[in-house]
Amino acid sequence: MTCPNCGTNMQEGSAFCTNCGTRFEEQQASYQQPVYQQPVAQQPAGDDLRAPLTTGQFFLMDLVGCIPLVGLIMYFVWAFGSNANVNRKSWARAKLIWVLISTVLSVLLGVIFGAAFAATGTAASEFLF
Repeated sequence: MTCPNCGTNMQEGSAFCTNCGTRFEEQQASYQQPVYQQPVAQQPAGDDLRAPLTTGQFFLMDLVGCIPLVGLIMYFVWAFGSNANVNRKSWARAKLIWVLISTVLSVLLGVIFGAAFAATGTAASEFLF
């Protein structure tokens, strides 16, 4: 142990420096090793994730949804993103269900009307010739 005032080597546990008379207990008590804490990542407040959406936010989400392919991608991001507002997440999941229903109905009706149109075309060609 060395005296912080004069630099004389002293015995461990000494209360005073034998060279200059500096008291060690006060300096040892006043000096403490700084404690460093690991920084904590900021989590979004729970209130922000449950806050109701405004009319403008619904309008912008619908507007983005009208853009081909980008809207579909954004529906998936909003529906399954980890830090999304729960109301936006539920809304996007409902939109994806509607997209799925409309796609299935479109394909089904296309097949039915396509088959009917093909059958009508075949019947008309036999009638005319």
